[in-house]
Amino acid sequence: MDTHVVEFAPKLMAEQLDLAGGNQLRQKIERMGVNVHTSKNTLEIAPEGTSARNVMRFADGTELETDFIVFSAGIRPQDKLARQMELDIAPRGGIVINDHCQTSDENIYAIGECASWNGMFYGLVAPGYKMATVAVDHLLGDIDSKFEGADMSAKLKLLGVKVGSIGDANGRTPGCKSYVYQNEDQEVYKRLIVSEDNKKLLGAVMVGDTADYGDLLQLMLNEIDLPEHPDALILPAHAGAEKPSLGADALPESAVICSCFDVTKGKIAQAVAEGHHTIGDIKAVTGAGTGCGGCIPLVTSVLNAELAKAGVEVKNDVCEHFAYSRQELFHLIRIDEIKTFDELLEKYGKGYGCEVCKPLVALFLPLAGANTSSSHSW
Repeated sequence: MDTHVVEFAPKLMAEQLDLAGGNQLRQKIERMGVNVHTSKNTLEIAPEGTSARNVMRFADGTELETDFIVFSAGIRPQDKLARQMELDIAPRGGIVINDHCQTSDENIYAIGECASWNGMFYGLVAPGYKMATVAVDHLLGDIDSKFEGADMSAKLKLLGVKVGSIGDANGRTPGCKSYVYQNEDQEVYKRLIVSEDNKKLLGAVMVGDTADYGDLLQLMLNEIDLPEHPDALILPAHAGAEKPSLGADALPESAVICSCFDVTKGKIAQAVAEGHHTIGDIKAVTGAGTGCGGCIPLVTSVLNAELAKAGVEVKNDVCEHFAYSRQELFHLIRIDEIKTFDELLEKYGKGYGCEVCKPLVALFLPLAGANTSSSHSW
């Protein structure tokens, strides 16, 4: 079956990726046999195809015949009930709310995708949780709690391709600078957008490798000063640059570790103080790491740091699936000549793997001289 992706913008994921990142994503998708068409303004879809049921006609005069079409056009606020109640509706749809998530009727609150704040509605779960917190705070009498927008950074996996977008991914901030790393052989593209003085991270783009997403997101959200050479943050280990590690101690208590459930470092620290000393415990009590799973490495780092502060023995296990330290796991791969993640998991691990061990083993396999071919989905 032939598959085509038709995009109105000149690149894929126009808001999340810069031009080079969009092109890298396109190349990776096309290598999978998917046809990509960008800058296509669809004028008409008619049941007049010759070799297929339908024909799509574009503004540039070209056509594409197809039997089946799936539309992916973002979100549309469900505001029918609000219209019936004669609440204020934004020009683009959505129930108008103020900073306390109140509608035009102060006794009615709206949160999530149905709500429009300053003319914008959000299609991600994290802003919805923030709105819910603000609404509850206001109901309980806290007038200082306000919704002030939300970060739209995201880490995705599209057709098996890892993609990450943070902050000002398109470099629109006046005076900003960029650092770019691209490996055409491994189909990896990374870009950092930093402030004019090189001290703050404004945004980032990652295609093919999102291992640095968690640290970069925290650097931006908490406005942490960048190292002397910011490019070291995205260069691979073999490039000779020592990659700075963002330790848990560098983060403030208010730092959001899990954006899916709005779990801060402080909440995790409190859970540890209450006797919850394993990743499983932290997941159950706070919800951190139970959404997309991308925050697990940082959750583990915060957990270990808090345990160390409390004088509790810290296990250096890679994760719950491998009861070995990073060094021990590397030696096992090298000595036993492990060639795939599945082989390592079957021999020394348990479960199915996670966002911590999968990328780590993917890094270790080539370093240990193993054949990286595997049927396992990373």
